[in-house]
Amino acid sequence: MPSSKQGDQGSEDEFTFLTFKLDLIKTDMISRADSAYEALCGLDVRKLRVLRIICAVPGVTASSVSRQSLIEKTLLSKLLAELIRRKLVRRTVHPDDARHFQLWPTPVGLRVRDEAHELGKKLEDEMLSPLLTRDERRSLGHLVDKLMMMFAQDEARDGPPVRRP
Repeated sequence: MPSSKQGDQGSEDEFTFLTFKLDLIKTDMISRADSAYEALCGLDVRKLRVLRIICAVPGVTASSVSRQSLIEKTLLSKLLAELIRRKLVRRTVHPDDARHFQLWPTPVGLRVRDEAHELGKKLEDEMLSPLLTRDERRSLGHLVDKLMMMFAQDEARDGPPVRRP
Protein backbone atom coordinates (compact mmCIF):
# COMPACT_ATOMS: atom_id res chain seq x y z
CA MET A 1 0.00 0.00 0.00
CA PRO A 2 1.49 3.42 -0.99
CA SER A 3 2.26 5.87 1.74
CA SER A 4 0.10 8.97 1.97
CA LYS A 5 3.02 10.97 0.60
CA GLN A 6 3.16 8.78 -2.51
CA GLY A 7 -0.61 8.93 -2.87
CA ASP A 8 -0.50 12.74 -2.72
CA GLN A 9 1.95 12.84 -5.62
CA GLY A 10 -0.76 11.67 -7.98
CA SER A 11 -2.85 14.71 -7.08
CA GLU A 12 -0.06 17.17 -7.93
CA ASP A 13 -0.63 19.15 -11.07
CA GLU A 14 1.66 20.63 -13.68
CA PHE A 15 2.11 23.76 -11.58
CA THR A 16 4.51 21.71 -9.44
CA PHE A 17 7.25 21.73 -12.05
CA LEU A 18 9.65 24.66 -12.27
CA THR A 19 9.81 24.44 -16.07
CA PHE A 20 6.04 24.83 -16.32
CA LYS A 21 5.99 27.74 -13.87
CA LEU A 22 8.85 29.51 -15.66
CA ASP A 23 7.14 29.01 -19.01
CA LEU A 24 3.89 30.57 -17.71
CA ILE A 25 5.77 33.51 -16.23
CA LYS A 26 7.81 33.99 -19.42
CA THR A 27 4.77 33.83 -21.67
CA ASP A 28 2.83 36.36 -19.62
CA MET A 29 5.76 38.77 -19.26
CA ILE A 30 6.56 38.61 -22.97
CA SER A 31 2.92 39.20 -23.88
CA ARG A 32 2.83 42.32 -21.73
CA ALA A 33 6.18 43.53 -23.02
CA ASP A 34 5.34 42.94 -26.69
CA SER A 35 2.61 45.57 -26.73
CA ALA A 36 4.81 48.13 -24.95
CA TYR A 37 7.77 47.50 -27.27
CA GLU A 38 5.54 47.58 -30.34
CA ALA A 39 4.23 50.99 -29.26
CA LEU A 40 7.76 52.32 -28.61
CA CYS A 41 9.67 51.03 -31.61
CA GLY A 42 7.45 48.71 -33.65
CA LEU A 43 9.39 45.60 -32.66
CA ASP A 44 8.31 42.60 -30.61
CA VAL A 45 10.43 40.82 -28.01
CA ARG A 46 11.86 38.32 -30.52
CA LYS A 47 13.05 40.99 -32.92
CA LEU A 48 14.50 42.97 -30.04
CA ARG A 49 16.29 39.86 -28.76
CA VAL A 50 17.94 39.48 -32.17
CA LEU A 51 18.78 43.19 -32.34
CA ARG A 52 20.27 43.10 -28.81
CA ILE A 53 22.55 40.19 -29.72
CA ILE A 54 23.74 41.94 -32.89
CA CYS A 55 24.37 45.16 -30.93
CA ALA A 56 26.25 43.25 -28.22
CA VAL A 57 28.38 41.29 -30.70
CA PRO A 58 28.82 43.36 -33.88
CA GLY A 59 29.84 41.17 -36.80
CA VAL A 60 28.09 38.11 -35.41
CA THR A 61 26.89 35.45 -37.85
CA ALA A 62 23.27 34.36 -38.23
CA SER A 63 24.17 30.87 -36.97
CA SER A 64 25.53 32.35 -33.78
CA VAL A 65 22.46 34.59 -33.37
CA SER A 66 20.26 31.52 -33.81
CA ARG A 67 22.11 29.64 -31.05
CA GLN A 68 22.16 32.61 -28.68
CA SER A 69 18.55 33.62 -29.22
CA LEU A 70 17.12 30.09 -29.33
CA ILE A 71 15.34 31.04 -32.56
CA GLU A 72 15.15 28.51 -35.39
CA LYS A 73 17.05 29.61 -38.53
CA THR A 74 14.01 29.87 -40.84
CA LEU A 75 12.21 32.21 -38.43
CA LEU A 76 15.45 34.07 -37.73
CA SER A 77 15.86 34.70 -41.45
CA LYS A 78 12.45 36.43 -41.53
CA LEU A 79 13.25 38.48 -38.43
CA LEU A 80 16.60 39.55 -39.87
CA ALA A 81 14.97 40.55 -43.16
CA GLU A 82 12.63 42.85 -41.20
CA LEU A 83 15.50 44.37 -39.18
CA ILE A 84 17.50 44.93 -42.37
CA ARG A 85 14.48 46.40 -44.19
CA ARG A 86 13.99 48.85 -41.32
CA LYS A 87 17.70 49.73 -41.47
CA LEU A 88 18.32 48.64 -37.87
CA VAL A 89 20.84 46.01 -38.99
CA ARG A 90 23.11 45.64 -41.99
CA ARG A 91 24.85 42.56 -43.26
CA THR A 92 28.14 42.01 -45.02
CA VAL A 93 29.79 38.98 -46.54
CA HIS A 94 32.03 37.27 -43.98
CA PRO A 95 35.67 37.94 -44.95
CA ASP A 96 36.76 34.38 -44.11
CA ASP A 97 33.87 32.52 -45.74
CA ALA A 98 31.69 34.05 -48.46
CA ARG A 99 28.93 31.55 -47.64
CA HIS A 100 28.28 33.40 -44.37
CA PHE A 101 27.19 36.91 -43.50
CA GLN A 102 28.15 39.12 -40.63
CA LEU A 103 25.46 41.22 -38.97
CA TRP A 104 26.09 44.75 -37.76
CA PRO A 105 23.91 47.22 -35.89
CA THR A 106 23.27 50.56 -37.55
CA PRO A 107 23.25 53.81 -35.54
CA VAL A 108 19.44 53.69 -35.64
CA GLY A 109 19.53 50.06 -34.44
CA LEU A 110 21.77 51.02 -31.52
CA ARG A 111 19.41 53.84 -30.57
CA VAL A 112 16.35 51.55 -30.74
CA ARG A 113 18.17 48.96 -28.61
CA ASP A 114 19.01 51.63 -26.00
CA GLU A 115 15.43 52.94 -25.88
CA ALA A 116 14.05 49.40 -25.63
CA HIS A 117 16.53 48.61 -22.86
CA GLU A 118 15.29 51.53 -20.78
CA LEU A 119 11.69 50.52 -21.37
CA GLY A 120 12.53 46.90 -20.52
CA LYS A 121 13.97 47.88 -17.14
CA LYS A 122 10.86 49.94 -16.40
CA LEU A 123 8.49 47.14 -17.50
CA GLU A 124 10.29 44.52 -15.47
CA ASP A 125 10.20 46.75 -12.40
CA GLU A 126 6.47 47.43 -12.90
CA MET A 127 5.70 43.72 -13.32
CA LEU A 128 7.77 42.47 -10.40
CA SER A 129 7.74 45.25 -7.79
CA PRO A 130 4.13 44.71 -6.63
CA LEU A 131 5.07 41.19 -5.47
CA LEU A 132 8.81 41.20 -4.83
CA THR A 133 10.97 43.55 -2.81
CA ARG A 134 14.11 45.00 -4.38
CA ASP A 135 16.21 42.41 -2.48
CA GLU A 136 13.95 39.57 -3.65
CA ARG A 137 14.23 40.77 -7.27
CA ARG A 138 18.02 40.89 -6.88
CA SER A 139 18.02 37.36 -5.40
CA LEU A 140 15.76 36.07 -8.17
CA GLY A 141 18.07 37.62 -10.78
CA HIS A 142 21.07 36.01 -9.10
CA LEU A 143 19.41 32.58 -9.04
CA VAL A 144 18.32 32.81 -12.67
CA ASP A 145 21.86 33.90 -13.66
CA LYS A 146 23.25 30.81 -11.90
CA LEU A 147 20.83 28.58 -13.82
CA MET A 148 21.72 30.25 -17.12
CA MET A 149 25.44 29.80 -16.42
CA MET A 150 24.89 26.11 -15.67
CA PHE A 151 22.99 25.55 -18.91
CA ALA A 152 25.50 27.62 -20.89
CA GLN A 153 28.27 25.38 -19.51
CA ASP A 154 26.29 22.30 -20.51
CA GLU A 155 25.89 23.78 -24.00
CA ALA A 156 29.63 24.51 -24.15
CA ARG A 157 30.37 20.84 -23.48
CA ASP A 158 27.93 19.79 -26.20
CA GLY A 159 28.73 22.50 -28.74
CA PRO A 160 29.90 26.08 -29.16
CA PRO A 161 29.63 28.29 -26.05
CA VAL A 162 26.46 30.32 -25.72
CA ARG A 163 26.92 34.00 -24.94
CA ARG A 164 23.76 35.77 -23.88
CA PRO A 165 23.59 39.55 -23.78
